[in-house]
Amino acid sequence: MKQPQIKVLDVDLVASPADIAHVGRLALDRGGAVLEYETAFIASGLEINPLDPPKAGPVPAREPRIFRGLHGVFADSLPDSWGEELVRRRCAREGVAYESLTALDRLAIVGRRGMGALVYRPEIPDDGTDLVDLDLLAREAAEILDGRDSDVLAELERLGGTSGGARPKVLIAMNAAGHARAGVEEIPDGYDGWLVKFPSSHDVKDIGPLEGVYARMARAAGIDVPDHRLIATATGAGAYFGSKRFDRAAGGGRHHVVSAAGMLDIEWIVPQIDYDNLLRLVRRVTRSHEQVEEMVRRMIFNVVAHNRDDHAKQHAFIYGTDRRWRLAPAYDLTFSSGPNGEHYLAVNGEAGDIGPDAIRAVAATQDVKPHRLAAITGQVLDAVGKFRDFAGECDLSRRTTEDVRRALRAAITRFASLADVRRR
Repeated sequence: MKQPQIKVLDVDLVASPADIAHVGRLALDRGGAVLEYETAFIASGLEINPLDPPKAGPVPAREPRIFRGLHGVFADSLPDSWGEELVRRRCAREGVAYESLTALDRLAIVGRRGMGALVYRPEIPDDGTDLVDLDLLAREAAEILDGRDSDVLAELERLGGTSGGARPKVLIAMNAAGHARAGVEEIPDGYDGWLVKFPSSHDVKDIGPLEGVYARMARAAGIDVPDHRLIATATGAGAYFGSKRFDRAAGGGRHHVVSAAGMLDIEWIVPQIDYDNLLRLVRRVTRSHEQVEEMVRRMIFNVVAHNRDDHAKQHAFIYGTDRRWRLAPAYDLTFSSGPNGEHYLAVNGEAGDIGPDAIRAVAATQDVKPHRLAAITGQVLDAVGKFRDFAGECDLSRRTTEDVRRALRAAITRFASLADVRRR
């Protein structure tokens, strides 16, 4: 990677290799990023953010003090903490001052390899092989997190450097037999795009099986979650959690995805919205009461299942081929404590010790009728009540099973009245 000198980036919205819409050109000025939409894109009726439709003339970032000066929808493409560490090390390896990288440089490093359907030109390329050894990548990821150099840093950066989140992860292509190949850009025939996570030093040892339990539990609760699988390590001790990518489609197709944080142009690290705000956003963007109820279901699940890492970047929307927005499948669901033991998103002003009355109050603001709230809550409580069964299916350790189960049992008891039925 040569010293980047990106002055202007072309931005494309790629639905498929044969369906590419040129969004416009992105540049930086003293106040942050400025987007100049392509005239044809404005006329097309397409959009990249439903809260900020395309228009003529320079469109500056709404909050240039955050997102490195970018518009939130483009900031979603940037690598988060794990990917950023890989980029930092790549710079060190190639003699480039990391601090000198502008936001446009970072997007150019992402190029065609980012999540979603936005693609950036010119691209700062890299090299890599096609075959993927997940165990080797997991070991090297652990070394990077421990501060040591990695022999496969370039491969990790290529496969995982543009994905968000704190935990090490790679973007691969995998077939039904579990054979893995590189799949960051195009997915080979017979394969699907997958995101595979590795444990970090801050996780419980069996975080992979635990996330597998939560994915099954959420699906049983009626929540839309991606297809998922546990991928055994070479030694058979433990497993990696894999989730099918919902931003990729057959035949090289892509789906445009925007997080709630990116759509609202807000920083997610510091809580700035609550579930009431999020539900209002869902209604405004999707114009669907059914989608609002889906988010109410996710809210209840996160509270009951003790998933407190529920910040604004953990909720996203997909732009469909019908040019309508809907909620993306739920992702990153697991047992987590959140900042200072509280949820990132409060419920009716409560963030730690959230009770049934808070859920009722927020649901009422969105016209979710009491009988629907009871039915949704009942399904969630039934699913969470089967935690031990799912733990057995995923080979979760006895210690982790019992530690989590104690917290979940208390929540089930606490929210039984919300379902208006007896709970075990």
